[in-house]
Amino acid sequence: MYKLLIVDDEPRIVNGLYEQFLDWGDVELEVYRAYSAVEALRIVSAAKMDIVLSDIHMPGMSGLQLQPKIMELWPRCKMIFLTGYGDFDYIQSAMRHGGVDYILKIEGDEPIFAAVRKAIARLQDELEVDRIIQGAKLQVRESLPLQRKELLMGLLEGEFEPRGTTLTRMRELEIPLDFKEEVLLVAGRIDAWRQDVVSSYDKSLFVYGVQNIADEYLTPLTKASCSLRGSEFVWFIQPAASELHEVEERWRNCEMFVRDTLSDIQASCAKLLDVQLSFAVSAASCEWEDLSIQHLKLQQMFRQGLGEGKEVLLFEPKTVMSEAGETSRTIDIAAQADGALLSQKMKKLEWHLESGQKEEFIPLFGDITRTLEALAATCGEGMPLIIEFRYALSGMFLTYLNRRGLFAEVSRRMRTEPLLNISLLPVWREAEAYLAELSELLFSLKQSEQKDRVSQIVAAVNLYIEQHISEPLSLDILADHVYLHPTYLSRLYKISAGIRVTDRIKELRMKRAKELLANTRLKVHEVAVDAGFESAHYFAKVFKREMNLTPQEYRTMVTE
Repeated sequence: MYKLLIVDDEPRIVNGLYEQFLDWGDVELEVYRAYSAVEALRIVSAAKMDIVLSDIHMPGMSGLQLQPKIMELWPRCKMIFLTGYGDFDYIQSAMRHGGVDYILKIEGDEPIFAAVRKAIARLQDELEVDRIIQGAKLQVRESLPLQRKELLMGLLEGEFEPRGTTLTRMRELEIPLDFKEEVLLVAGRIDAWRQDVVSSYDKSLFVYGVQNIADEYLTPLTKASCSLRGSEFVWFIQPAASELHEVEERWRNCEMFVRDTLSDIQASCAKLLDVQLSFAVSAASCEWEDLSIQHLKLQQMFRQGLGEGKEVLLFEPKTVMSEAGETSRTIDIAAQADGALLSQKMKKLEWHLESGQKEEFIPLFGDITRTLEALAATCGEGMPLIIEFRYALSGMFLTYLNRRGLFAEVSRRMRTEPLLNISLLPVWREAEAYLAELSELLFSLKQSEQKDRVSQIVAAVNLYIEQHISEPLSLDILADHVYLHPTYLSRLYKISAGIRVTDRIKELRMKRAKELLANTRLKVHEVAVDAGFESAHYFAKVFKREMNLTPQEYRTMVTE
């Protein structure tokens, strides 16, 4: 849908072109008209215009004076100038200020239609996929640091995609690490900020400063950084590729180099940046799939014992505990890692529910429930983590029902007691089945609500057209009536009703005209006005095309 404004101080020209473009079948147009540049300026100040077809010479304000005012409001608008003069200076000025085309009035109508087609083609060219993709690539390039952080954060939180997918993403984001090798994790923390470092921006600068100092010291190694909360960060480290040393020796040298260098990094940051740093280092490298558990271990080191101090340097112990103690500790850490990952997934699940995104909700819900089911099988139904997330899921659904006022409606269709008392479904499999059923019901209600809303909008538009059929009607007027954007209303209406809004208006005007011709003695030009047609001439032309009869021939036929 494009919007075309016709501007000329000669009503005969404006009205003639207006009627012709109303019937133009090449492209769907919303056509406007103005009889002066001042009136045109009022129109473009209230609504976006895609194409303006304007006379150059008009009293008060010329088309050339109007042009920059329009371009300031709508830079993509295409100007087409009509002139009765073959004056090169005027034409040159118009083109210099961005005019698409100029047409001498004596050339007739066809060049005007050709110029509008050309303007539409240019509008479409500006939105070509190639240009959009090139622009997107530039934006992606500028956002690489943020995307790197998102990917590394996801790996730390256990959001692990297939290796091939993650490897491709790492290459695209120019992360220098080798995904085929293990990785050594170092967690860092800024213990205290300088007094003059207050804003989040200042803190970000100091975090980058720490990263730069670390890059200088760790130059022989391959490293990627990921900032977490305001004062925390993680380094992913691998030994540099070498043909002189075996893999085991490379890793041994890498771990030794990191351990012996971190104290130097602490000292340099204290001296150059006046910040205190603490580090926690993994006992050994780990597989990428185990990053979430390894990161959780380092966080635990920071949150207990010596880790609560300042400028600490902690190394994960390599000594093996007793078999029973080690098994218990491994299960505990694994459960905590599952809990951290489940928390992230729960946030996404709630978003998909609120947004009505069923296709995204269902697989994620299944992923969460499978994790909880596995934990229940391993650790028992009474495991605190399982109980926590059962309450979290119940709370999510209760919040959704209360916000949307759906509790009573859902209660009429299925039991709601288990949402209020999880002990009614003590076995996780029963709870899972209940929540899955509830999900299906909520998405079904959402879909019905959307269909009802669209039907209400279409009905409101149709009613408004019928009640105001004798008045000027446009997509803007109808969109304002139902509080939607004109473009969105046009698309929504066509999908729902199977017909364009403009065609519906014409259809109802024809219906009204036929009723008046058959049941009243109004003259043809009076029928045209009552049915909302722009002029008797336009009415007669449309009627003849639609009915293959003139209005008078139709009246004679139905009244005999």
